[in-house]
Amino acid sequence: MTRRHPALPRLTVWLLWALTPALCAFAAAPGTPTAAAGREEADAAGVTLPVQQHSAPLRTVSTATYRLDAGEKLALDTPAMTFSVDSWGTGRPTNIGTTLLLTCTGPDGRPALRAHDGANLTPDEQHRDPDIRALLVAEAAGTHRCEVSASAYSTARAPGMTVRLAGEQPLDGDRGLVSTRASRDATTWTRPAEQGDLLLSPGTVTEPMTTRQKVGATGPLPRTRLDIAIDAEVTTCNRADAYGLCGPRHPRASGATLASWVEVQGLDEAGEPVGAPRRSPTRTRTVSAAKHHTMLHHTVPVSVPGEVEQLDIAVKAQVVSGDHMVFHAGYGYARGVLTKPPSGLPAI
Repeated sequence: MTRRHPALPRLTVWLLWALTPALCAFAAAPGTPTAAAGREEADAAGVTLPVQQHSAPLRTVSTATYRLDAGEKLALDTPAMTFSVDSWGTGRPTNIGTTLLLTCTGPDGRPALRAHDGANLTPDEQHRDPDIRALLVAEAAGTHRCEVSASAYSTARAPGMTVRLAGEQPLDGDRGLVSTRASRDATTWTRPAEQGDLLLSPGTVTEPMTTRQKVGATGPLPRTRLDIAIDAEVTTCNRADAYGLCGPRHPRASGATLASWVEVQGLDEAGEPVGAPRRSPTRTRTVSAAKHHTMLHHTVPVSVPGEVEQLDIAVKAQVVSGDHMVFHAGYGYARGVLTKPPSGLPAI
């Protein structure tokens, strides 16, 4: 049961904005079972991926279908899962790329959604926790099919080298996705592919992803609370010619330290600021040259007073030290989702 508290004045609500990002952290994958029953249980909870030369082809982990009306929206999230090195095979420890991919198709079979999470496993960082949050928008009524797939790859692969993708629960069937119906005014945005990747120079604060979104009361829920989810991939410049953006590297560079945060400004109907902008706490991560890729995951709950009609939302990033980095463009790599809390809306 939800307790109701006395309403605060609108200005007070604005000044008490709470922006609390949370990098999704999940439990480590289960250890290697020693008994047959334990092995069967572990197999049911995950999949073993042979390390291949390239990221494609990917192996299907789970599938789900949803019957949606035109204009209906579905908030999707992958459950807690972990990539971990399962075996180095006959080779020596090396860097292994891992990819988690969410794709959805509409009733006509055309692509409706693509979202990506990728980073390396290394001898010093032998596990990582992927996470994909996305919004599926039904362009037409009918059955939508979504698929979660994964791969592990390395140019230095060896026979018997494998990676384990496991979850707290089995990932087969439709259990590889958490889905909740979103209100009609839920929205999603990205750094568009046509804008291209963005080079992040050390010491410079950049805004690689920005949007202005209306927050008028067009959905079934009161507009007092919104949830913002940001997922994006950033990569270090390990080579001078990488991605067509990277220049000469520092001779002693061995990776980079990156800080990122989200800044939100409320605007009234005329587009004028309401109160001061609110900045979430900063998350700082060190990305080794071997790790190479990192995912930015920010989750920001926002309280919105009645006089706010629009939100300016900006992801901000700064390379604190080390190599230049590249912020990748496109819906598969960088995306934002704005939804209202799911209370009152049924899960699927």
